[in-house]
Amino acid sequence: MRGVFSYRWLKYGAFFARLYLIRMKKINQLFTILLLPVDAIMVFASFLIAYFARAGAIAFPVVYIWPFDQYIKFAAQILPVWLIAFAFAGLYKSQRKYFFEFGQIITGASLGAMAVVLWVFVFRSDFFSRLIVFYIWALSIILVSIGRAILGLIKSNLHIFGHKGTGLILAGNELETIKTMSEQVKKDKSLGYRLIGIISDQEPEDDDRKYLGRFDDFDKIIKSKKPDEVILTDSNFKDEELFHLMRCCQELDIQFKAVPAHAEVSASSLQYDAFAGIPIIEFRGTALDSWGMVAKRVIDIVVSLISIILLSPLMGLIALLIKTGSKGPVIYRNIRVGNQGEFTTFKFRTMLTEFCTGPQYGGSRAEEYENKLIETNNIKQDSAVYKIANDPRITPIGNFLRKTSLDELPQFFNVFLGNMSLVGPRPHQPREVSNYTKEQRKLLMIKPGITGLAQISGRSDLSFNEEARLDIYYLENWSIWLDLLVVLRTFSTVFKGKGSY
Repeated sequence: MRGVFSYRWLKYGAFFARLYLIRMKKINQLFTILLLPVDAIMVFASFLIAYFARAGAIAFPVVYIWPFDQYIKFAAQILPVWLIAFAFAGLYKSQRKYFFEFGQIITGASLGAMAVVLWVFVFRSDFFSRLIVFYIWALSIILVSIGRAILGLIKSNLHIFGHKGTGLILAGNELETIKTMSEQVKKDKSLGYRLIGIISDQEPEDDDRKYLGRFDDFDKIIKSKKPDEVILTDSNFKDEELFHLMRCCQELDIQFKAVPAHAEVSASSLQYDAFAGIPIIEFRGTALDSWGMVAKRVIDIVVSLISIILLSPLMGLIALLIKTGSKGPVIYRNIRVGNQGEFTTFKFRTMLTEFCTGPQYGGSRAEEYENKLIETNNIKQDSAVYKIANDPRITPIGNFLRKTSLDELPQFFNVFLGNMSLVGPRPHQPREVSNYTKEQRKLLMIKPGITGLAQISGRSDLSFNEEARLDIYYLENWSIWLDLLVVLRTFSTVFKGKGSY
């Protein structure tokens, strides 16, 4: 009976929670609020697990440890301090960037552990085993990350529980921008949006985007459709027109967002200052300046040198296989373009030598044959770059090297020499770079990388425009934590072989 009773209450609770979520307009705020209790539970669990792990340790027997009830009382008292440390680390901001969250968790947990150590020093307590502080620190990083990942998973899959999504109206006269945003809303359910329709003075040819009317009827449309959110997709509006749209939304408690005039510039690229008492905005090209550039270069040197030493046996084996499989050099040298102009990249040769482009290889004949393959086998049509599918020039061992990305191991020498980085945009040939748009030329502001945000997000499955957007986001929002995330994600991407040719 007790089990049945518990099950019924659980079922009713789930029903009312689902009903609440369906009616809840501000889902983001709800999940931001939920972060605090979830973090508290996970940190408290870290204290509990650390206690039993230390008490039962065999390798390092504990000499003295508090009684459990005294320890739990201490954990409850220090828990608010731990959460304040998380707040200082920026973990409760409503607009969080998940790329940086893991680094913020480490920072917050470190501040919390320091608070424990400080408490011991101030009160000179007969503290339980010192090693337990390390256990708490490590466990809190792991468990808080897991808790937030579970919350994020639930949030991105609310449609499974019946939540229809945040009702969205796109408004603007830039139909290309509206098309891009509406297709993304329909394709990616994890965004949490439900497209109600669009408002524009230009009626789109495609009816499935639910054209609602012109801006003259803006207030009537939003009153009748009652969206949760309106996004203005372009900035070609006078100030009084913009304020009118904003005021209409505010009166109806509708969230209003607008794409800024310089949409291609991220907020992290803006620096606010004053000149003669007048506020000015400086548009920075990349977050990689001053100490950021120095830190990235130091990491590149250390990691590339260690990688070259550790991977030298593997690279020696690959070189032997290439040499016995076909005639020609083991290393293929190719000219690419980086932030300092043209440079030579090093890769393991994956094609028959006579088909490799370059004067020291197949020469003009190889280039002519490659141009024919681009016409027939290029999977990136209407793009600045090309990608040849089912390439007949590749050797059997070369095919394996490309699928596993092992052909790129010699690029660690490029990183060590300084013309490439571990993480950055993919380097392209001069003839490809000449086809870049003005916006895409922004990719040349930083060093190209062995791996990058675009490579871990789809590799060859992405169009070059999508690749460029991701890499531009990277250079505008760079941090050490983002580099770490990209490197970690690279291993899983390569292991799955996703998007490789």
